[in-house]
Amino acid sequence: MGLIVAALASLGIGSAASAQPSDEFNKLFANTPWQIVDGVETRELKLKGNVIVQQERVGGEIHTMTEDKSGHGAVMCALQTYLLFLAMNEACHINDDETRSSLMSAVSRIGEFAERNSIEPVTQREILDRAEGIGAQTLKQAIADNSLTRLEQECTGPQGFGEALSELRKMGARKSLKEQVDDLLSVERPAVDGPCY
Repeated sequence: MGLIVAALASLGIGSAASAQPSDEFNKLFANTPWQIVDGVETRELKLKGNVIVQQERVGGEIHTMTEDKSGHGAVMCALQTYLLFLAMNEACHINDDETRSSLMSAVSRIGEFAERNSIEPVTQREILDRAEGIGAQTLKQAIADNSLTRLEQECTGPQGFGEALSELRKMGARKSLKEQVDDLLSVERPAVDGPCY
């Protein structure tokens, strides 16, 4: 699934700890002093819904990490997962309209939540536009990288998309995707991407 994850990254979906924080994070930490912990400058904020934002400054470079401790999951991580399934559904030509429809509904709801609650500005429309273009982007990248064969293996090989889709359906048998998203979005809090599992 590396190729599909690479396509998501090229669309600006998903992030890890970021260097040089955005203006929004700078504003968030405006009145929070740095402390030295084990020789490293750090500062931390606890936001609503039990979301923690930490920063470390090493050699003048600031790294920002977010952690959702709400017990409901990191909203942007869930978004990345659903976008990954959408990409695989499209790129692997599964054409499972029911799964695609459920995933697009989940992405739309998460997009609305993220627009309301993200630290860095994002709109539901931007997220939906990314979701709509993701399958084509994955295929374009595979062609550009001469990795169509690898993409096909990721679609059909052991632990490929077919198996992943089967697992998603099994999860749905226990708890529908709508119920999973209901739980994910049940507490208003900043939409962050960590921890992702």
